[in-house]
Amino acid sequence: MRSHRFISFPTLILLCVCTVWSSLAQAAAIDLTEIIFEYDGAPWTLGWKFSVTAPTSVEALGVYDSFQDGLAGTAQVGLWLASGGTPLVQTTIAAGTDAALDGYFRFAPVSSTALTPGIEYIVGAHLDGDATSLFGGNGIVDPRVSVIDVRYSSFGSGFGFPDQTDLGTDGAAFLGGNFQLTSVPLPAAAWLFGSGVIGILGLARRQFRESRETMN
Repeated sequence: MRSHRFISFPTLILLCVCTVWSSLAQAAAIDLTEIIFEYDGAPWTLGWKFSVTAPTSVEALGVYDSFQDGLAGTAQVGLWLASGGTPLVQTTIAAGTDAALDGYFRFAPVSSTALTPGIEYIVGAHLDGDATSLFGGNGIVDPRVSVIDVRYSSFGSGFGFPDQTDLGTDGAAFLGGNFQLTSVPLPAAAWLFGSGVIGILGLARRQFRESRETMN
């Protein structure tokens, strides 16, 4: 008789926990699926204005890597309130391939920075010797993020707050900067979800016992 190998109950729980954890993993705000246009990123800071539909937090900032083969020079990227001022968070991404690649972007972790619905933000990057790209529907946007319009600084200004925009760019973004975010968990929702998982696991365990009794 062929022996059957069964997944133990603790292993099943571990698999479910890993599935839940992966759903809360960091996700890029914009994931490009097609490259439709590129710009020279050296003279200015290119970015985009956005808002969020649910409480989230930025965990990493990123910049565009045209050929996904490493940055030619260092890049600076920052996150501001749309009203300007000092960046809420910023970082420098080194040349080369040390920074983690996610799609067409290289990311560096930053201090967790909360984003609040109803507030508008701007993310922008200055790339020294690298190209930047354009988002105009040619990618996937995280459902918690609403892209408002493109943003850029004055030509030749280097890294700084990208306070300028163009008419007719609603829903578009200069990439430029990008970010990864993680959900801010809601305790009640987490409890309800956990209760549902426990119920499903209980049912699965009962069916597993019944199937073994039938086989014996």
